[in-house]
Amino acid sequence: MKKLALFSAIYLVMALTFSSCKKEKFAPPEIQSLSIKVNSLSSITFIGNVLNTGNQNTKDYGFIYSTTNGLPSESVGTKVSMGGSPSKGQFSKTLTNLIVTNPSYSNTIWARAYITDENGTVFGAAISAQLPQPTTSGISSSSGKSGDIVKFYGKYHNPTANNVTVNFGNVKAKVISAADSEIAVEVPSGVNAGHGQNVPITISISGSAAVNSTYFTMLANVKDYTPKTGPVGTIVSLIGDNLPNGYYSSTPLSIYFGDVLTTAYYSSQVTVPFTVGARSQVYFAINGQKQALPGEFTVIAPQITSISPSSGIYPGQTLYIAGANFPSQSDASSGRPMVKLGNGDYQIVYLQSNNTYGLNTQSTLAEGEYTLYLRLGPHEVQAADKVKVLAYTATGFSPSSGGPGKEINISGNFIQGSGYTVSFGASSSYGNATSSTNLRVYVPSGINAGKVKLTVDFPNKKVVIPGDFEILGPVFSSFTPVSGVAGTLITIRGSNFFPGTYNTYVKFGTVNVSPISVTENTIVVAVPSNVNPGAMKLSVVTNGQTIMHSDNFTITN
Repeated sequence: MKKLALFSAIYLVMALTFSSCKKEKFAPPEIQSLSIKVNSLSSITFIGNVLNTGNQNTKDYGFIYSTTNGLPSESVGTKVSMGGSPSKGQFSKTLTNLIVTNPSYSNTIWARAYITDENGTVFGAAISAQLPQPTTSGISSSSGKSGDIVKFYGKYHNPTANNVTVNFGNVKAKVISAADSEIAVEVPSGVNAGHGQNVPITISISGSAAVNSTYFTMLANVKDYTPKTGPVGTIVSLIGDNLPNGYYSSTPLSIYFGDVLTTAYYSSQVTVPFTVGARSQVYFAINGQKQALPGEFTVIAPQITSISPSSGIYPGQTLYIAGANFPSQSDASSGRPMVKLGNGDYQIVYLQSNNTYGLNTQSTLAEGEYTLYLRLGPHEVQAADKVKVLAYTATGFSPSSGGPGKEINISGNFIQGSGYTVSFGASSSYGNATSSTNLRVYVPSGINAGKVKLTVDFPNKKVVIPGDFEILGPVFSSFTPVSGVAGTLITIRGSNFFPGTYNTYVKFGTVNVSPISVTENTIVVAVPSNVNPGAMKLSVVTNGQTIMHSDNFTITN
C-alpha cells in the first residue's frame, strides 16, 4: 500500500503541474486487478479491468507479476505488456511455460494490473494465487535398465512434456509423454549406480517439485562383451551400463552361453562355462527375458605339446601334460579337464602350473604304450606321442647277509625318491629309492637268525627277489681291558650288533648299562659305579638277542 500511495502521489504532483500549465481539467486513468486464474502448473491467466483511460496520452498497460515474496512494482517482478491502446472494460492475459523461481520456498504468485500515461503509472491492488503442488503416488516398475520406459502415476496438473523434468540421481531422463495423471520417461544411461543399486528419482513440473518422489533400482544393461574367442574358463568382460561394481550383490547378473547359465555378483566379468558348445550365442537375461548380445563366442580347442617324463612312467606315477589353451582354473562340471590312456576310463586331472596338467596314473596300469586323450569343454584332443608305461622290477640285492640294522641295496626299476615296503620273511622294513635302479633298505629289528626271502611291494604287484638273504645273529668275540675301576671305558668287539644306542645295552652281571656308542662291530661302554667290585660276566643285548662272553671282567677299587 505504501508503494501504491507513493505512485499515486507522484502521479498527483505531475497531474497538478500539468493542470496549471494547460489551464484545463485533469482526468487520471483508473485500473483494477481482478483475479488470477490457475490453468496448470505452467499456465496462468491474469484478469484486470480498465475503469477509465484518463485524458492524457496512454503509453502502456498490462500486468506485473512476481513469484517471490516482494509485491510487484516497476522494479520488482516481470512485466507483461498489453500494448499502448487500452480501452475501458475487462481485459486478460494468459501466460504459458511459467517457471516458479523457488517452488520449495513458496508456490504463491502475486500480480497487479497497471496503466501508464505520460504522467506516470497507476497500479491496481496486489492480488495472489496459490499454484498447485504436483504429487507422485506410484510407479509402473521400481527397477529397470537404461532405455526402459517407466511410468509415474500421480497428480501433475496437465503439464506439457517440455515443462517436466525427471532425474535419476543426477542424470536427466527423456520425457516421452506427460498428462494430468501419468508421466512416461526413458531410463537414462550414465547413471552412477551399479547393478542392483537404488538411486533417488526427482520429478518437477515447471520448477515445482513433486511430493512423494521415489527410489529406483538400476539394473545392468549389457550391450556387448569381450573377448569373443578363447578356451573354456576364459574371463569375459561385459560392456554396458550399470554393471556390477563389487558393492551390490543382492541381484545376480545372468549371462547365458547358449543354454548354459553363468552369473556375476560382484564384478562385470563372467567365466566361460566348461560345458558350453564349440560356438555359443551369448545372452543377457533380465527380469526373466533373454536378450542376444552381438556375435558368438567360439571355444578354442586345447593343444598338447609334450608329455613328461618322456622316457616312461611307472604305474601310480604322476604324468605331466603340457600344452596351450588350457584354462587357468579347474572346474567341477562334466566339462572339466579329463584324461584317459588308451581304452581306459577318463580321469580327472589337476592344474599343476600354467598350461600344465598333472595325471595321477592308476597303480593297476599294465606295462605297454598308450594313446593319451585330453577332454576339455566341447573338445577332445589326442597327444602326438605315446605314453610308455614301464614295469616295476626287483632283480637282486647286496650284501646277501647281515644282522638287524644292516644296509641292503636292491637293484631293479623304481621311481627315484619314492618309498617301498620290503619284506624280510615275515618282518618288513620301509626302503627308499635312491635312484631309478637302486632301493636302499635296512634289515628290520626283532627278526631271528636264519635265511629269508626278500619281497618288494610295488603299487601294482609284489616281486620276490631271487635268492635267499641270511639274517645273522650277533657275535661277542672280545673286550678290552679285562678289568678297571668305575668309569673305565671298555671296547667290545664282535659282529652283527644293531647300530645305535637305542636298541642295544651291556649287562655287568645283572646290571644293565646303556652304551656310549654302537656300530655293527664295536660297542663302547663305561664301567658302572653301582656294581660291587669283583669278577663278573659281560653280556650284550642287541635287537632283543642276548650273547655272553665266556671270560670275566673284574671291577677293581
